[in-house]
Amino acid sequence: MCPRCKSLEVTRSRSRFRDTIMLWLGLKPYRCRECNKRFHLPAKVDRVLRRERALRIAAKERASDVPVSDGLDPFK
Repeated sequence: MCPRCKSLEVTRSRSRFRDTIMLWLGLKPYRCRECNKRFHLPAKVDRVLRRERALRIAAKERASDVPVSDGLDPFK
């Protein structure tokens, strides 16, 4: 979650040379897709974010697989 705008739309950011110390401390760089803020999160959070993203994608796919109703009651 972005510390600035609280969005869940965050992605891993490219590691830079100055991130080396942060990586040694177990912090990975991220960037918010909404406000473009760059920040660091613990590596454990990476697994949680990947799981949440996978669940959101699966939910979108399931929603697109649901047939659109024509408004008629199928049990009549």
